[in-house]
Amino acid sequence: MGFLRIVATGLGALCALAAVLAHGGRWDDGLDVLTHVAPLYLAGAVLVLGVALFTPQRQGGTRLAVLGGIAAIGALALVAPELTTPGSPPAPADAPRRLKLIQFNAEPNAAQFEVMARWLAAEDPDVLILEDGPPQLRAAILQRLPRHMFCAPECEVSVFSRARPASVQRHGGGSYGMDPGMVIARYGPGDGGHVIVGLHYARPFGVAKKSRTAMARVQSENSRRMLKIVGPLPKARLIVAGDFNSSPWSFARRREDAALGIERRTRALFSWPAQGPTPPFLPIDHVYAGPAWKTVSVRRGPRIGSDHYPVVAVLARVP
Repeated sequence: MGFLRIVATGLGALCALAAVLAHGGRWDDGLDVLTHVAPLYLAGAVLVLGVALFTPQRQGGTRLAVLGGIAAIGALALVAPELTTPGSPPAPADAPRRLKLIQFNAEPNAAQFEVMARWLAAEDPDVLILEDGPPQLRAAILQRLPRHMFCAPECEVSVFSRARPASVQRHGGGSYGMDPGMVIARYGPGDGGHVIVGLHYARPFGVAKKSRTAMARVQSENSRRMLKIVGPLPKARLIVAGDFNSSPWSFARRREDAALGIERRTRALFSWPAQGPTPPFLPIDHVYAGPAWKTVSVRRGPRIGSDHYPVVAVLARVP
């Protein structure tokens, strides 16, 4: 029991410190990295409080309760807005003018390419946004799921579409590699008149050159450059989806939510990791849609061989 109390004290101190420091992400991108795993701090706090219940005060029960309480309050303050803010009213399952979109980061696992392609073909989406899909996987998908395909530079992001877009705009790399991988597809009035953006951000802790003399966090620069390109697009029928490598309780994601000006339809949908013994604890694959779209359903797909779960969103276009 003494060893358990020592472990619980260390866990409580670690979770409490991380949960408190994470709130500094309001001002510092480095501290904002800590916000992404807030559910882990909350789980740790629950364990510590559980041990505190069975630990006498003279043996450190009060200390455990204080540490667990600080961690729980700090983590809940990060997570609660995502869980309590209501979304827009959904559309019925039989709503007309539906569009089915799948967002999927496909880890290059050649042994699973056929599994991935079969599942995607069975789902039969109108639009598939794929990140990190190598040529063999793209070929397997096209063999089973005939679609128009277009890529960002080096195909970091690929979009497979039932309808042929009227125009396609591609971005990626740029000077010093700070541009996110991104594809913008515009559809004509006969195909819905909407705009679909597929993208892939860097991980939140990467730092690189922004110019010859300045450094920057790559994900922050990805976001800034994406907003500069996507911000002027008409909002009503806009859809933005991809692997943002960013959880909804991070301050960076909250700021981008506000700057995009369209609703994120994925709410606390945990999509990573999809491998190993642990359940997914990071919701980093997101789908946004403008006010001319109602959400019919948003769900997580099964494990199909990648380290990400696919995200399946069905939207209905309102008149």
